[in-house]
Amino acid sequence: MEKINIANLREGRHEFEFTPSAEDLELGEVKCKDLNVRLTLDKTASQIIVSGKVSGQFELMCNWCTEDFRYPFSKEFQTAYRYDFTGDAVEGEDDNLKFISPKTIYIDLRDDLRDFILLTVPMRAVPGEDNGICKVCGRNINEFLNPEREQEMNPVWEKLIKLKTKE
Repeated sequence: MEKINIANLREGRHEFEFTPSAEDLELGEVKCKDLNVRLTLDKTASQIIVSGKVSGQFELMCNWCTEDFRYPFSKEFQTAYRYDFTGDAVEGEDDNLKFISPKTIYIDLRDDLRDFILLTVPMRAVPGEDNGICKVCGRNINEFLNPEREQEMNPVWEKLIKLKTKE
């Protein structure tokens, strides 16, 4: 349903809602559940403005405790499709403006939706904490972050440390 038939739409406002799967959008390694897309198309004689909101949940691994957790997301977007009556329009640097032929039948939103979702994936996957306690595993976060905790010394480094301290 990522393709919308615009040839049969009258001028005016039109609303669509669909629930694609992560496989439909070809998200690759990104694990998503409960995807929902709501779109509003405003069609005029010269352009179509697509405003939308994509939401769902990422399945991520916590950077603190390595437990899996669900991370809700919601991303709003807008893209304009302008009719090119001359045939010599050149795609510019603006990703939110696209030119289409007046004979275009379908607008395919799959690539745009995939990009919007992939840009929403957090770089740092942490579920949050409540009074220093990880919301996923229930362990104290200071256990993960305390740099003074005792660590076993790798025997490879022992010789280098001895050389460094020897003067």
